Amino acid sequence: MNSPVHKTLLAVVACAAICAGTGSALAQNRYDDHELTDRFLITLGGYSQTDIRTTIRIDAKTPEGAIGAGTVIALESLFDLDDEVTTARLDGWYRFNKRHRIGWTFWRTERTGLSTYNGDEPIEIGDVVIDPGDFVATDDVSHLYAVNWSYSFVNTSKYEAWVGAGLNFQKIDKTLDISVGGGGGQFQEEAKATVPIPTLNFGGRWNFNKRWRLLLMQQVFGIKIGDYSGKLDNTRILVEFNITPNFGIGGGVERFSLEVEAEGDEFVGQLDTSYSAFTLYLKGQF
Repeated sequence: MNSPVHKTLLAVVACAAICAGTGSALAQNRYDDHELTDRFLITLGGYSQTDIRTTIRIDAKTPEGAIGAGTVIALESLFDLDDEVTTARLDGWYRFNKRHRIGWTFWRTERTGLSTYNGDEPIEIGDVVIDPGDFVATDDVSHLYAVNWSYSFVNTSKYEAWVGAGLNFQKIDKTLDISVGGGGGQFQEEAKATVPIPTLNFGGRWNFNKRWRLLLMQQVFGIKIGDYSGKLDNTRILVEFNITPNFGIGGGVERFSLEVEAEGDEFVGQLDTSYSAFTLYLKGQF
C-alpha cells in the first residue's frame, strides 16, 4: 500500500494548488458570465497501472457457517502476477449548469501469473492448501464503474473548485488454478465480488489560458455496506491542451489504493490493492 508520507505529500500538493488557484476567485465573484465550453465532456485513452501491489486472504467457509482464516498472500511476489498493465479508460461528465454536474468512469484490467510455489511452509487459500512445489496459475480481472455528482462552489473562466459524492463499484474476479505436485490433481479457488464504495470527492481546475489547464481530483472514503467494508483513496493530477475549442489531448498521473473486507456468498476474506498510474487521452467537449 502507499505510505502515509506519500498520501500526505499528494494531499498537500493538491490542496495547495487548489487554494492558490481559487484564492483570488473567492475574493471576487464565485461565478462569472463565461460560456460553458465543456458542458458535455468525454475522454478516452490509455491507462497504464504500474507498481501494482495486491494482497489477498481467502477464508474457508464451512457448511455450518464457521470461518477459517486463510493465509495473507502477496500475489505479485509469491505467484509472479504481472505488476503492471495497460488498458483503455473512459471518463466524462455532463454539466446541468455552472454549479452541478454528474461524472462517470470505467476501466477493466486483466493480469496473469504462472509460478511454482517455492515457500518453506504450506499456505491455505480458501479450502485449498498449497504445498511447496505446487504449480499455480493466477488470473486477476478487475473492473471499476464509478458515477459521481459534484457541486462547483467556484466556477469562473479561470478557476473552478468543487466538492461532491459518488459511488464506486469495484468488481473483483481472482482465480487461482493449482496443480498439485506428484500427480495429486488440480484444484481451483476463486474470489469474486462487486463491492459498492461511496466516496467523497473534491478537486479544482486552473486555466492557464484558453488552451492549457490543470485539473486536480481526490476521492476518499471508507464505509461498511452489508457484507462488505472498504476504504478507497484516489488522487489524480491532469494537464490538458485544447487543440480546437471542442477537441484536445491530456495526460497525468494517479495514485490509487483500495482495502476490502468481505463476507459474501462468493468471497469471504480480505483484499488490499494499490498502484501508481499514468494516462494519455483524447477529449471532446461541447
